[in-house]
Amino acid sequence: MKKLLLSLLILISTSYVNGQTNAVDKEKLLDYFQTQRYLDAAQYLQGIYTEDTKDSKEISQLAYAYLMAGKLAEAEKNYLKLYAEKPEDIAGLFNLSNINLRRGNNAKAKEYLTKVVELDSNNFNAYKQIGRIEKEQGDLVPMFKNFKKANKLNPTDADVAYELSELYFKMNQFISALNVLEPALSADSSNLQLLKMKMPASIATKKYQESIQTGEKLMAYGDSSTFVLTNMAKSYFLLLNYQKALDYFLKASIDKNADEGLLYNIALSYRGIKDYKNAADYLERTLKVAISKKTSSYYGLLGDSYESIDKNDLANAAYKRGLLFENNGSLYYNIALVYETKLNDKKNAINYYQQYLKTVDPKEQAKLVVFIKSKIEELKR
Repeated sequence: MKKLLLSLLILISTSYVNGQTNAVDKEKLLDYFQTQRYLDAAQYLQGIYTEDTKDSKEISQLAYAYLMAGKLAEAEKNYLKLYAEKPEDIAGLFNLSNINLRRGNNAKAKEYLTKVVELDSNNFNAYKQIGRIEKEQGDLVPMFKNFKKANKLNPTDADVAYELSELYFKMNQFISALNVLEPALSADSSNLQLLKMKMPASIATKKYQESIQTGEKLMAYGDSSTFVLTNMAKSYFLLLNYQKALDYFLKASIDKNADEGLLYNIALSYRGIKDYKNAADYLERTLKVAISKKTSSYYGLLGDSYESIDKNDLANAAYKRGLLFENNGSLYYNIALVYETKLNDKKNAINYYQQYLKTVDPKEQAKLVVFIKSKIEELKR
């Protein structure tokens, strides 16, 4: 704010140096600006200056006052007068770009920013703004190019580092994502946005402990969001620490209406600590909300969980429900195996082994076909 007022004082003072006939009351104008009465300032100046003034200082004052007052059309009109006189003025090009952004004309704003880049190929702010416009327009390739250029010019800028690392992450270039985050986090180690981007990137590069440390830092800063808790859980799960994973998955489920993925991960964590009863409960809950192609495999795991606690009828019921979603050969095999080894029901075992054979390619799995056929013949005796 101090710099802004200093610029205004300089701008106002130059009016006297240029010997205007209708002198501006400097104190009055400064008071308008200090009290943020920008429209009053613009109207005051408009009453003093002639409408067709060619004086760049007068036009600058009017343009600024209208811009700050939110009168963007009037501001643009005056800035265009300045642009006509000085088409290579970078500050003027930025002003015109910002006005067009605020008016929703992104294409025009990008034109002015492109001219800035033509004049100054190392202008960080121009590349950053162009990248943001391209992001809004969905132009991924040029957006990546401009954010990459901006990041090279200023690798510590958090906004650009986040945007670029997110792009690298979506492109499965996880190491590059982390490399972009590193200097930005060195400059601002408590930037929550960057830390939250680092967690999944660390997991993707198998740096699970680093992900956990990042998550602990986020929680110390007060961020215990579902995103952080879930990534903590995933990190522990991949380290085979199922109890810790379960703790964090359960915490995450408290903060939201647990979705399919979260419920499924809780179930897997229970299976990891061999608590098959709770695993079965959560697989049941997963199935109630399941809308994915994995539904059949969920029923397969549910059946296996029931088998592990000797609830064999429930196991087969789960396997059979899975068949309603997919003609899954492994489910037929599991059903047959339960009938054979757990329920001593040879007739049904034969039936499901025969159905299993229909899902097997006899050329690719010839030995398996021979094995199942011999099992069927054995059960028939």
